[in-house]
Amino acid sequence: MLLPTSRPTDLELQVLSSQQILSAPVVACSDEDTPDDCGDVIGFIDIRDVLLSFLSDVSMSKMKGHSMLQCMHALEAAGKSFGAKKLQELPELGGDGTFLLDTGMAKVSVMELVHNGFLYPRETKAVHNGEHSRTVVHRVGLFNKAGHITNIISQSDVVRWLQHQQASLGNLRHMTAQQLGWADKQITSVPAKTPAIECLDLMRRSNFSAVAITDSTDSNRLIGNFSVSDLRSIESEHFGSLALPVGEFLALEHGLEYWGISDHEQVQASPAAVFAHKRKQERQPGPGDSVGQSLVTCCPQDTFSMIIDSIVEHHLHRVYVVNDQGQAVGVVTLTDLLRKVTEEAQNG
Repeated sequence: MLLPTSRPTDLELQVLSSQQILSAPVVACSDEDTPDDCGDVIGFIDIRDVLLSFLSDVSMSKMKGHSMLQCMHALEAAGKSFGAKKLQELPELGGDGTFLLDTGMAKVSVMELVHNGFLYPRETKAVHNGEHSRTVVHRVGLFNKAGHITNIISQSDVVRWLQHQQASLGNLRHMTAQQLGWADKQITSVPAKTPAIECLDLMRRSNFSAVAITDSTDSNRLIGNFSVSDLRSIESEHFGSLALPVGEFLALEHGLEYWGISDHEQVQASPAAVFAHKRKQERQPGPGDSVGQSLVTCCPQDTFSMIIDSIVEHHLHRVYVVNDQGQAVGVVTLTDLLRKVTEEAQNG
């Protein structure tokens, strides 16, 4: 699938949403070009690019102090004008991917692909008006001498391959998250009552692709994960929903009615609230249940082998490391796995 740069953003979002995919290659096209006339592939577009570009059209400071309904209307209005923009007009476009000529790839080792393709790509410049390039990318496109893409390899593809090659990883597979430095890794977290649009803005400012969602009480217990993957079905006409508390947004995205914690004492003391909280306590939900996610976590004593097995089995991009109180104390991403494997290969 190739997306032309001359088409409106809302149409491209509809394509990604209908296919339930996060990214696709972008081809250079003018307004007069037919699909057959489009030029070379010039980069990748992903949901994160689109949403971060949308944030450039939104004044976060002006939204402070406004009601959720007012923010929803403002985001809906901004979404309409943003959706009419062409891909080539987006300020963030094309950085999360690099390209390699497929000639001679048969002689390239997996570790060389990981090192030169994902972790330390030679060139990841953004295209058109793109402002940012990325030091780590999540996909590598292979192209032939004619300039046509022949394959796309993702970090997930390589991690799945590594999971079947664990016998060759030596002592690394027996090392724990604590020993590997993943149990005290800095993470970004927000309470479930934080508006989803503010979570996106935090991801943009911190350059993270996900934030941990915690219980809105003082326990800081991990209850969910807000990432690009949770936005694969979003379209520009849905941008108003980003004004919702992130816990509620995730629950709706996963087809669940969210019962958040109200800040109003009268609501908390009502018979309905008392009944709902009692049932919630009796149910003893696991991480992610309250927002409709099957959140898979690990503990500091879990080994590399156990973690990679969980990631592959559940088709994940990250696993949070939690303590006995259910609080997130670290996180393991696909990039962390690949980086550790290459480090061991270089040191071995």
